[in-house]
Amino acid sequence: MRVTIHQPEHLPWLGLLAKVAASELWIVLDSVPYRKNYFQNRNRVLIDGKPTWVTVPVTAPFGTPISEVRICEVPHWRRRYRGRLCQSVSGLPGAHKVDDLLSSVDAAAPGSSLADLNLDLADWLLAQFDVKVPRIRSSELDARGAKGELIVDLCRAVGADEYLAGPSGRDYLDLEAFAEQGIKVSFFDFDHPVYGQGEDDFVPCLSAVDACARLAPEELPPLLAGYRTGAS
Repeated sequence: MRVTIHQPEHLPWLGLLAKVAASELWIVLDSVPYRKNYFQNRNRVLIDGKPTWVTVPVTAPFGTPISEVRICEVPHWRRRYRGRLCQSVSGLPGAHKVDDLLSSVDAAAPGSSLADLNLDLADWLLAQFDVKVPRIRSSELDARGAKGELIVDLCRAVGADEYLAGPSGRDYLDLEAFAEQGIKVSFFDFDHPVYGQGEDDFVPCLSAVDACARLAPEELPPLLAGYRTGAS
């Protein structure tokens, strides 16, 4: 079984969706500390040709596991979030699609789980790209250690025989530790597709919401096909 492990990003980009699609199980890495000012509570959409952040406010003291991060109430944040997301898709063929996403955001009460919200949104995006891959949270597994050691233990816990790693894994993974457990390591490199954004210069690495709003449903799955895997 080929497994990928990735944190629950907010409104994830095409590369994460493609990595999940290329796997047979997604282990949601929610047992590690929350990383401030990253992609766990925010992502970028395109407004007037410029990447713009949509952000969910959270309470997360240093060292808080992602699974325990809670949404906090900041005045008017939902209105600001809705305004930016709606502005980013205004006039596009799939603008109506964001209503489902915004329903999940509106339902996220103060004190509710950021990870739960992120996975609701990720599930919706994966469905738009016709990706049906099961997932399990690392917080539900008996796995310990840090960084590379934790990855090996998570793979072992689910009976994986192949781990699909991101490009940064080349810098820290102990391949011998995987080999000792009979686990093959493959590295995933995503070739970002270019699609029509109505601008002269294409802006990559946005939330996948951008592609969903611009393209027809049958045009979405091929966007995830441009990747390479290998042992080095």
